[in-house]
Amino acid sequence: MPEERIEESPPLAGARIGKESPDMKVAAKLFDGFADPTRMSILAYLARRGEASVSEIVEAVGATQPRVSVHLQCLSWCGYVRARREGRRAYYAISDERVLEILRLSEELLADNREHVEACEITGECTWTGERGR
Repeated sequence: MPEERIEESPPLAGARIGKESPDMKVAAKLFDGFADPTRMSILAYLARRGEASVSEIVEAVGATQPRVSVHLQCLSWCGYVRARREGRRAYYAISDERVLEILRLSEELLADNREHVEACEITGECTWTGERGR
C-alpha cells in the first residue's frame, strides 16, 4: 500500500492576497521588525548570549543607549524579545523559539544568495521602474 502523503497548506493560505489586503500588510509589517541593522544586531547578540542587559547590548551593538532602547521597545512590542527586570536593570532575551528559527532561515538564505541580496537595487526604496537593463 503506498504511503499516504499529507498535503501541507502553503504559507499564508488563509490570508487575502493584494497590496491593500490587511493580511498582507500585517504580514509585511512582521518583517519590518527585522528590517533594520541595529535590530538585527540586537537579535543576533541575544541569540548568542541568551540574555543581556541594555548596557551590554549598547556596547555590543555600538549604538547609543536611547537608540538601543527604542529598538528594544520595537522588538518587545512585536513579541520578538522579552524583558526581565531586576531592580533598576532590564535584561532582554529572545522571547520565542520561532524568532531564532527565522534568524536561522535567513542565514541559510543569505548563504545561498548573499551576492544577489547585496547587489539588489529593487528592495528598500522599491525604485524599480520596469526599465530593462537595470
